[in-house]
Amino acid sequence: MNLKGSYKSLRNNSKAAILAAIEIYNKPQIQYRDECFTILLVNAWELLLKAILSKNNQHIYYNKKRSEPYRTLSIQDALLKAKSFFPSNIQYEPVAQNISMLVTYRNNAIHFYNQYGFGIIIYGLAQTSIINFKDLMRGVFKYDISNEMAISLLPLSFGTRPDPIQFLQQAKVDAPKNKAVAQFIKEVSQVTRQLETQHLDTGRFLTVFTVSLQSVKKVSSADVVVAVKGVQDDGAEPLIIERSVDPNISHPLRAKDVAEKVGALVSGIKFTTYTFQAIVWKNDIKNKPHLYWQSTRGEITRYSLEVPSIMKNLTKEEIELALLDYKEHQRKVRFHKG
Repeated sequence: MNLKGSYKSLRNNSKAAILAAIEIYNKPQIQYRDECFTILLVNAWELLLKAILSKNNQHIYYNKKRSEPYRTLSIQDALLKAKSFFPSNIQYEPVAQNISMLVTYRNNAIHFYNQYGFGIIIYGLAQTSIINFKDLMRGVFKYDISNEMAISLLPLSFGTRPDPIQFLQQAKVDAPKNKAVAQFIKEVSQVTRQLETQHLDTGRFLTVFTVSLQSVKKVSSADVVVAVKGVQDDGAEPLIIERSVDPNISHPLRAKDVAEKVGALVSGIKFTTYTFQAIVWKNDIKNKPHLYWQSTRGEITRYSLEVPSIMKNLTKEEIELALLDYKEHQRKVRFHKG
């Protein structure tokens, strides 16, 4: 089995998916239009990302498990794996966050059904996403999908030109009563702040376009700091938000980096490699994704910035107990191996 796939087939299918998505969106009388459009748009991205991996001789399948079929990478894993193959003129993080917000909408579409005005936000995210898709396709494959058809989303169903930023600003004054909508908008605000803090281009995340695709205004954190107080409980389940996270940002520390930040002593006890291992084991840090990250192949491990603080705040008694229990744990492991 070819675990790398055919990049030409994946690329062509991604092109077909995004053109179908645009065609569906531009038929305003189709029922469930935003949802169908987003499913196709996310699918187009998943195919494009896997085409990029395939072109660069990367596997697009997970390691096969016994008695189970082969599984291709999820869109989030494909997105993270494709990061190193993005052209230098296309910032990865804003594009990744844009895709992640659309994935969130796709995964939670039932919560947004029939929410008046919310389609404006999806319009803004999606139009930005299409421009990102076009630029990435052209940057990697030297192919311009705009030669196939106009790639703008026609705002016919809104009556007037939609403005996502205007919608977000209104949300500051009149908080959405739907819990899912409020949570989604809050996530837009958090992502925008994160991108600005990192001095990244928010124009790759959410931008207002005219139909001719001229950039009018990039979203800024000032536009999307929204109030969520007073949101009524309409019985909706909380959203499942799956954000793409670059481990170089979320988990930047190697074990030796953690040791340097902790120092030679903690609560009067010498901080050695063994002490570090005992604390990691005792506190189950390797099973907490917000604290520990490991590459899919297992050769790279990283820790978040919280880990040094956790270790420095341990009491002498807690460290001594960790050392004692870890020593007993190792003894049992050796016994079973022997």
